[in-house]
Amino acid sequence: MRRFLLLGVLAGLSACPSGGGTKSAQQAKAPLPGNDPKLDLPEVPAKIEVTTSAPTDGNAPDKRSPVLDILKTENDREIAKLKDAQEPAYYLAYQLVEQRVVSLEAEGGALITDTDDTARNLDTEVRVGSPKLDNTRALSDDSNSLNAPLTRRGIVPFGDEKQSLQNALWLETDRRYHEAVSALGYVKQDQATLTKRSNDPDFSSEPPEVYIEAPATLTFDKAQWVDRLKRCSSKALKGAATRGTCGVLFQLNTAYYVNSEGSQIQLSWTSAQLSVSVGVKADDGMNLSRLEQRFGRTPADLPADAEVDNMIKVVVDDLDALHDAPLAEPYVGPAILQGRASGVFFHEVFGHRIEGHRQKDTTSGRTFASYVGKDIAPDWLSVYDDPQILTLNGIQLNGFYRYDDEGVKARRVPLVDRGKLVGFLMGRNPIPGFGHSNGHGRHSPGLPPVARQGNLVVETTRSVPYTDLEKMLLEEVKRQKRPYGMIFTDISGGFTNTSAFAPQAFKVNPVMAYRIYPDGKKELVRGIDISGTPLVALQSIRAASREIETFNGVCGAESGWVPVSASAPSLLVERLEVEKGFIPPDRPPLLEPPSSIRKEVK
Repeated sequence: MRRFLLLGVLAGLSACPSGGGTKSAQQAKAPLPGNDPKLDLPEVPAKIEVTTSAPTDGNAPDKRSPVLDILKTENDREIAKLKDAQEPAYYLAYQLVEQRVVSLEAEGGALITDTDDTARNLDTEVRVGSPKLDNTRALSDDSNSLNAPLTRRGIVPFGDEKQSLQNALWLETDRRYHEAVSALGYVKQDQATLTKRSNDPDFSSEPPEVYIEAPATLTFDKAQWVDRLKRCSSKALKGAATRGTCGVLFQLNTAYYVNSEGSQIQLSWTSAQLSVSVGVKADDGMNLSRLEQRFGRTPADLPADAEVDNMIKVVVDDLDALHDAPLAEPYVGPAILQGRASGVFFHEVFGHRIEGHRQKDTTSGRTFASYVGKDIAPDWLSVYDDPQILTLNGIQLNGFYRYDDEGVKARRVPLVDRGKLVGFLMGRNPIPGFGHSNGHGRHSPGLPPVARQGNLVVETTRSVPYTDLEKMLLEEVKRQKRPYGMIFTDISGGFTNTSAFAPQAFKVNPVMAYRIYPDGKKELVRGIDISGTPLVALQSIRAASREIETFNGVCGAESGWVPVSASAPSLLVERLEVEKGFIPPDRPPLLEPPSSIRKEVK
């Protein structure tokens, strides 16, 4: 099961049209089942404007760290020896990541978290055998995971003292080599028992890359931020809220990567995020919460007090409305997924299923493995993933990176072209028809990299203003003779199952969901989840808005948690299924909170 956690949402609604091609008006009219009416969508693309930064931008060879030289020297020495071993290693890679993580959090006007930690982690990849068959191949018996790489972060000392670093690299390489030899033995044994063996190779060779990025610095005024967070969390305790929390997370990351192909990469960057959260337990036991976050590349990119006050107002007003909202009932019918919810929809329904390694995994559902060149969506809709995008419609994207965690340049990858599936996100694990990486091998320290999403973008050659999209929804409500339609404006997260041993289904957890009645009246409801299956869901899309919105967050899967974004227009979906969400049986607190915590700080 692949899990997605939404950490923040930003909207971007102003830009100029993208330069995609168009089709004839007759081709773009999407038929609906039943009475088979036609939706005549104008040939106006959704508004997308991006700024990008190529992997080679900012190369600064004079800023090379001695740490990179030590990694390179030891990599050359070790691979030369291991190639002559009884079970030869053909590939060796080191990635050393140094992270400083600062976390400050206040609740109810008081500081509750104040941490500033730095860690160094080493990932060592040793491949034994050959690119055609090596120790990383999955065993046919999914219950036997003896060939899976161990989840372990190598410990290396701080600083750039050569002998201590080389000693740590040597010890970790020796451990990993012996694990690889053992795993290859299980792979060969497994292959000998199979009547049908895969001829797909286990690894793709890629050109060596050399790139040096200057060391970044993390600068912020701690005392000022502590004061701001205290005031913010005190202001958030309004209305129904019994919890008001404001926090920041600042990171300074420096990654050094070398491999036996000759790649030498030094990357350094900072990131910052601000969160405002409120919560309360409803009378029926349901936990209610609202979260707003903002992301930036530095602490200075985070919003000023005036915008933070607006964030507080949004979460407090929404929580009060949710507290009074009725529980919804199961529903099947037309719905609108507004931009942020639409982004998560594509991330879950589509994005995880076009990560390349899933197309060759016999334990995966491989939903789209046979759909290359076939229609999976309306012919006016295209999708691509581009980690090189810095901003989209003025919003910084969380999924930006220059090189992936396998030493390959980030690049734009077309996935859907005018409704047809045309590609997959690839790491260095080849699949039929896609023999090389396109720069999407990603992971968090201690886990093996696999193909993952970066900046997913949905673009359309036909669109309507959002107000017209709501009119189209009401027309569809009447046509289907439903008592109401649904509009989803915000979500808390979602997950999707890609295992062949379970239904190929997804679930998205909406926070702000509205019924819209034929007379245009809207009613907020709570306690529901959106569910469905990917092929049906994608083919139920009928129209898109001209406006684009972006969510930023982090995504969890088998290679850990990585930052991502998804940008999409609002979508009119002909038929969407809504289920009741889980409500815990426990009751709200018996006592009222102390009145003193309600005092607003001015």
